[in-house]
Amino acid sequence: MPHAAVAPSPSTTPRWRAQHRARVRRVGARAAPTPIDVVTVDEYAEKLKPLAQSAALVGAFYDSRVNVIARGALQACAIPLLDRGFHRGHGVFDACAIRGGGAHELRAHVERLVSSAREARIDFIRDVDEIEAIVMATIRASGVRDGQVRMYVTSGVARSFALTDMGDTASFYVACYAKAPDVDGDARAMRDGWRAVSSPIPIKPPKYARLKSTNYMPNVHCAMDASERGADVGCFLTTDGFIGEGPGANVAFLTPDGTLRTPPATEVLGGITIRRIKELIEMPANAKALRKVGVKKFDDSQPLSAFVVIGAEEAMLIGSACDVKPIVQWDGKLIGDGTVGAATKLLAELLAHDMLHGDSRVDVDAI
Repeated sequence: MPHAAVAPSPSTTPRWRAQHRARVRRVGARAAPTPIDVVTVDEYAEKLKPLAQSAALVGAFYDSRVNVIARGALQACAIPLLDRGFHRGHGVFDACAIRGGGAHELRAHVERLVSSAREARIDFIRDVDEIEAIVMATIRASGVRDGQVRMYVTSGVARSFALTDMGDTASFYVACYAKAPDVDGDARAMRDGWRAVSSPIPIKPPKYARLKSTNYMPNVHCAMDASERGADVGCFLTTDGFIGEGPGANVAFLTPDGTLRTPPATEVLGGITIRRIKELIEMPANAKALRKVGVKKFDDSQPLSAFVVIGAEEAMLIGSACDVKPIVQWDGKLIGDGTVGAATKLLAELLAHDMLHGDSRVDVDAI
């Protein structure tokens, strides 16, 4: 069950830390440093080309600085060292799933991107329609039918590394790439379920948890901690010890009264996919099938304590990157009877159908 946030035991050395120390020892043991070439910027660009040729991610990339969409390996696309989204973390992003040639909930993701930029105090003046058109043009150029499109807004390219040196114009980047469905992994997850653990990593303060910034250090550490503990996913706890969110998705629990409960978006990011799950639950056409598996309503109005986890019949992780994934164990304790529940399976099916046929998707060739 959820526990107070504590530091990992000093007697346990995480694998990633041991690997880092091993690399440091290898570097220190070298008899002589590797020769370093001094080249021009143009020669540097040439040296990068072989790296792009062996890259795994292929698609298309939009760069507002030159207003072009480039096709090919995403590793070949360049973001300046002086972009404040890189060297100051002053940037926001959003990501949208592409399924069967359609972008799921694209408008909602674009609207959240604009909202995040505003909350981050980035002067991003493009309107939602223009952003959506650029994103769709990038998807079309990529030729991707199944994958993901990611949108980034930063406060621009500065003239120096000074903290107060703001860029003249916000930078806008879009990256679209193919991502083949993990058929075996998804089937295994829906058969066996995932194991979750409460994370000792502190959650972001509410002001920053509610916007989708490029500062993902806590999220990365949450995922690393869970992996080191043999779990599939970690879950942040709020400063009051209530259930928070996963490092890249929301969590939800089906309680005995038939309510699918998730934490309110006051200390966590308001998830677009879980909001769509709410809409699917409230659709009259789905009511009969949902009642058969014990789902009557959705609630995100109350903080969730450990007692909700203890008494839950089912638990799940919900997000655009993971869809709906069952959680069958939390901090070593079984959720319900420890098997993947019928409600989780049905919600996963409803979302999968919505991604391909729902009215919230935008077909690639529609704009």
